[in-house]
Amino acid sequence: MPPFIPPLNALLAFEATARHLSFTKAANELHLTQAAISHQIRSLEDRLGTALFVRAKGRISLTTPGSEYLEAVSGLLVELSTATDRVSQGGNEHTLSISCLPTFATECLLPLLPEFRAAFPQLRLQLSTSSVFDAFQINAYDVAIRYGSGKWDGVKCDWLCDEYFFPAMSPRLLEGRPVGDAPAILAGTTWLRTYFTSLYEDDWPEWLAAAGLGEMQPQMELGMHMQLTSLAGAVEGLGVVIARTPLANRALRKGTLVSPFGPRLKSKSAYYLATPESRYEHQKVACFRTWLLERAAEHFRLEPEALIGHG
Repeated sequence: MPPFIPPLNALLAFEATARHLSFTKAANELHLTQAAISHQIRSLEDRLGTALFVRAKGRISLTTPGSEYLEAVSGLLVELSTATDRVSQGGNEHTLSISCLPTFATECLLPLLPEFRAAFPQLRLQLSTSSVFDAFQINAYDVAIRYGSGKWDGVKCDWLCDEYFFPAMSPRLLEGRPVGDAPAILAGTTWLRTYFTSLYEDDWPEWLAAAGLGEMQPQMELGMHMQLTSLAGAVEGLGVVIARTPLANRALRKGTLVSPFGPRLKSKSAYYLATPESRYEHQKVACFRTWLLERAAEHFRLEPEALIGHG
């Protein structure tokens, strides 16, 4: 049997309700009745065989499957909207659509985009963030920044940078502690663990093994969804995080995060600029590729020691 693909109306109802956490607000946004929204979501939950929302005392909240589904659905709707816009404009050479991983977009790409806009003011940018990368998305954008092996069907890839990972924390947490003494620091500090479906693995076990601390367990730990959240939590002093370059580069440069000890491990995966084969030679794509590869050499391809200067 073919795979089940929910009706677009049901996905729109789910996304709006999840974003507002309100059936009423979702109904107003989509110009439907509250009953219609509720019916769409109930039908979707029945077909999926799982609850997407917890309904209690007049309030709703997302279940864990609901949160994961929202992330995927939101990305798909953005990509569909972008693709529709591109087609309606006839493949406008003055519009460049970019798909990017959420944390990379926030920490790495957005700070550099004003420079690109100044250099190419004639280009209209469409930036969407999504962790999904499959056959559906390949032709929904002009370029995409992705993490992995760099070997994906239907696209040409240009290497942007490798990735290193190591513990990092707010300098406030080091006050009065022996800098460089990993066991002493880790024993008295909350560990932040990053989870993000299957894209990233928890790096703590691999790093602890490399540091000769494989048997160590945290006294307290906090789970954080995505590197964007865990890095922000570390900056605020919530605990020590396994930071990843280039995502942590800005915080390390500014000194809002420090890395008091090693080792610094190189990941098996890296970051790539992926372009659909049919668009690789387009002028707007070539301009962006040349610009980003130059910026990558300056901002992303840095050994950890060049950023943190100690440990």
